[in-house]
Amino acid sequence: MLQTFSTVQKCAVSLNANSGTNITPLFTYTPFTLSGYRVINENLSLTNLQAIAYIYSLPVVPFPVFDLTESDSQQLLTAINLEWQNSRIQLDTLVRVGLTGTYQRINSNSLTNPNPYPYKQFTLDNLLLGSNDMLAFQTKNVGYGLLQNAVGGSDIVTVSADLTTTITIEETVDNASVVANNITTTAASIVNPNVNRKGITFFNNSTQTVYIDTVSTVSTTSYTIALAAGGYYEAPAPIYTGTYYAVVASGSTAINIREYS
Repeated sequence: MLQTFSTVQKCAVSLNANSGTNITPLFTYTPFTLSGYRVINENLSLTNLQAIAYIYSLPVVPFPVFDLTESDSQQLLTAINLEWQNSRIQLDTLVRVGLTGTYQRINSNSLTNPNPYPYKQFTLDNLLLGSNDMLAFQTKNVGYGLLQNAVGGSDIVTVSADLTTTITIEETVDNASVVANNITTTAASIVNPNVNRKGITFFNNSTQTVYIDTVSTVSTTSYTIALAAGGYYEAPAPIYTGTYYAVVASGSTAINIREYS
């Protein structure tokens, strides 16, 4: 039986003067494992991606001032020019697909020393990741240096996000056993109860139809399963862990039963 569940955790990483141009992953990914289960699918998603930067090593970038006659597009261009044509450090957002993939740049932001606030805060796009994928960050020198320890303070940029992991798992079994049986015209138990049972299969390799039920009153006219010659039955989830009973119309026979635990 498949089971799906999600976990949410906060993750954060900081880049500073010691980071240089190193690629810094946002979080440490550890594949999910659980004894007795196998992972069918594992997806990661990042939401509420936020970054805050304190830059002291660069000259102050003035707050944009607009003329009342300027259009919206002119005001936007002024703001963009202040952002990208002044002293700045570039913060690149990178993504890696798979464990052996190469980091690819998917976004860039400008880190400046703004006025009048001592910091700059911005929002990054939400991102859906597969298992083994990773989001990372890297600073780039675009002519004004990298993050530094300055007189006014130490440059630092911190990125945080909510990491949601959605996992689908399936229970596995370690043991399989043959269940000996003899089925006659008198209803009788063919499988004893087993609280550790995780699965059970019935294969009728005889020439008779076998009638199976979970109650002792099973008969050729009252049953749960009528297993014809060559028929196969696998118990559905949730697995019944009680006794199975069986009967045949005439004579006696045996079938192949496998119990998994």
